[in-house]
Amino acid sequence: MSSQARDTLKTQPEMGVDEIQDFIELTAVCGQLQEGSQVDVPDDGIFSLKVDEMTFIFLDAKVWQNPHKIQPFLGKLGEPDLIFVCTGSDEEIENLPNIIDPTHFRSISLPVRKRQLRNALSNVQRVQSVAMNAGKASATVNETNENVKYVLQVSRELNGIRDSKKLLSLILQKARQIANADAGSIYTVEWNDQQETESRIVFKVTQNETVQQELEEFSIRVNDRSIVGSAVVYQKSINIPDLYSLDDDPEKNPFNVKHDKTFDLRTGYQCRSMLTIPMFDISHRVIGVIQLINRRLPDTHTLKDISDFSKSVTEFSTTDIEYAEIVAQQAGIALENALLTQEKEQLFDGFVNAAVTAIEQRDPTTAGHSSRVAALTVGMAQIINKIDTGRFADLRFDKQQLKEIEYASLLHDFGKLGVREQVLTKAKKLYPWEYDILMERFEHIRSRYEIEYLREYIDFLQGKSIVPPGFGEGSFKETYEIKLSELDDFLTFVQKCNEPTVLEQGGFERLKDIHNLTFRDARTRARPFLSDRELQALSVQRGSLTREEFAEIQSHVVHTYEFLKKIPWGRSFPNVPSIAGKHHEKLDGSGYPESELSQDIPTQTRIMTIADIFDALTASDRPYKKAVPVEKALDILEMEVKGQKIDKDLFDLFVESKVYNTVLEK
Repeated sequence: MSSQARDTLKTQPEMGVDEIQDFIELTAVCGQLQEGSQVDVPDDGIFSLKVDEMTFIFLDAKVWQNPHKIQPFLGKLGEPDLIFVCTGSDEEIENLPNIIDPTHFRSISLPVRKRQLRNALSNVQRVQSVAMNAGKASATVNETNENVKYVLQVSRELNGIRDSKKLLSLILQKARQIANADAGSIYTVEWNDQQETESRIVFKVTQNETVQQELEEFSIRVNDRSIVGSAVVYQKSINIPDLYSLDDDPEKNPFNVKHDKTFDLRTGYQCRSMLTIPMFDISHRVIGVIQLINRRLPDTHTLKDISDFSKSVTEFSTTDIEYAEIVAQQAGIALENALLTQEKEQLFDGFVNAAVTAIEQRDPTTAGHSSRVAALTVGMAQIINKIDTGRFADLRFDKQQLKEIEYASLLHDFGKLGVREQVLTKAKKLYPWEYDILMERFEHIRSRYEIEYLREYIDFLQGKSIVPPGFGEGSFKETYEIKLSELDDFLTFVQKCNEPTVLEQGGFERLKDIHNLTFRDARTRARPFLSDRELQALSVQRGSLTREEFAEIQSHVVHTYEFLKKIPWGRSFPNVPSIAGKHHEKLDGSGYPESELSQDIPTQTRIMTIADIFDALTASDRPYKKAVPVEKALDILEMEVKGQKIDKDLFDLFVESKVYNTVLEK
């Protein structure tokens, strides 16, 4: 970017980072974009913005999608001072090529940030200006038109990539092509706002048509002691016609640079002409640097001999710089968008992992469950992607949908944070403190028996008690020991009932009999051997939870959905709450919390349900149950299939693929 163009952007008023949501807002805002601009609104869905010699014609989707309304503008496409801009949603803009030839139209997706809009319009204006100026010379008209088309095509290609590694390679490739550079490198700038001296310029990608060599990533400090560093520090392009003509004394060279010939000497390749261009983000901060090397003369494809570097390499022209800077400006915005996407993904990953950690710390007995369910569910989805026959032939999960499945699987138990910890971690029918109280009570009963025995025996020895005939001195001890034995039997039975196993037949009646027994406390008040609460808990037929506690555990699904619904997942992962929130639903409507039927349960959730049940059965880290062997777990799942509770086709795929081995082997 030229210093003049950069100054123009710098002096424009700060507009904030709020977004323009629709065409009406766009109409209102565009007049503020540049001082001296004029806005005209001739019709609904159409407005023009005049900036210097250029006029932007903005068209709402309802205009350019209508063949009759767009027709008047098609006849004006050849006018060099007119720039047509189609606006609409991402989906509408994506469909633009199917309606009109996008070569002659620019496009802007709404919503858009104000500063991003300003930079985009400035960039388009600059491209058109170059075309107008160059077009005045008839000999360069065709070349200019091709370059303009190329630059516009580059813009579309760059904006469609969110993978930063792929994007950097494409940026360098396109910059080299527009300037006919034999080689080049690309760098990113990692700013440290807390400590600027620690800011780094990181080498990322290199390309060379003559010498094929992979270079590892390295970094240098942000300062003006290198050509790349100078481009960052001074925020301007640096064009060096011939590095070999530089003086050995850096102070005698522009920007005090010195050519390091280490690479040249090692490879035999000569870096002659060099163009170094900074890339700016939408806040006009340097985000990276493109460095182009050896501008080849026309019809020169490779530099085979040493002599070629002097015969076939020339300096980068003013036009090369102009177009390369336009590519760099587009690249800077595309790179920022890619990095923002990457940061968003890292933010989501960090949040999800932190949430899983919180769940596992709350319920350590299920540590690893969420990760295993995610591995199984994503693994099944990836297997489905490879199927080209049968029910799943047309079902495909793209990269974003697989990530959505992973997040939903990892967070399917997130709602457990809304369940009381004592219920989550309840390993036996009585809570530990309830069991301790029960043990103390039985110990107290034992002590009462002993006191009663000693008191009765002493009264007998003192002749104070009346005893039945034949009831001798040893009878007191025998009665006492019988009572202790019965008490021990009661306690043994209660301890057995406290285990999270199936209550034996007749167990409830016996527990009730024990509950009805009484003893005298320290104040001689009659107390039951078992409290009502203890009787209820110990009478649970299977597992460790009462009905109320089980209902509370079941409520975690509702909590999961409500918690996840509050998170702005955006357009990338909109289905995370519903996928995760339905994992306990069954196809026959017998699941919870909503008793939904098969047509309301998405495939992603059906897969997760199978994975969740399988891991719950085979997990060895549950204190309240033993791990079930794989074959037994599959038998149980097959029973669920026969009961029309889980998806048969997905279960068959689960068994055939043996995807479960991926988690069992860890």
